[in-house]
Amino acid sequence: MAKVVVVNTSPRKGANSETLAMKIAEGAKDNGNEIQVFNLRELEINGCKACMGCKKTGNCVQKDGIKDVLEAIKEADGLVISAAVYFGQPNAQYRILEDRMFSFIDGEFKPFIAPGKKLAVVGTSGGDPVACGTIADGILGRLGGFFKFDAVGKVAINGCNPPNVAAGNEEALAQAYEIGKKF
Repeated sequence: MAKVVVVNTSPRKGANSETLAMKIAEGAKDNGNEIQVFNLRELEINGCKACMGCKKTGNCVQKDGIKDVLEAIKEADGLVISAAVYFGQPNAQYRILEDRMFSFIDGEFKPFIAPGKKLAVVGTSGGDPVACGTIADGILGRLGGFFKFDAVGKVAINGCNPPNVAAGNEEALAQAYEIGKKF
């Protein structure tokens, strides 16, 4: 049984991005995987302090709520990340996660973590139909490039200003579930 970590980065409970990420998790669980979920909105997290302590040990030296998330990602076989788009960029909580993943690479930008982890990304946007796909592609590209994660898919939908309109988007839910089956 593989372990899949789901990291919901939206600050809003019941967010569209969370709904779709959990649908991916459902598909992964139905495929026999163990699922571990983190909601960053529930954790006290700090941004990267650029102290470079991680370059010696492969571990972030900060002792905040994201430490367990980072450890779980290191140990996982797969990762699902959800990110909402705010002003054309991934939301702040996602940015903190990605910046803190800097601890996964050494001073020469070689990964401290095993390559080949499967990765799925959810991007949601209130109005810009291009931004959510572009953001999701960027996340897949950066994590694939730096850490050699293997992309298994993305779900990107716009029109997500109202809370949880994704719950009624049967096409996006089906797409998310099928991505989950790839874990």
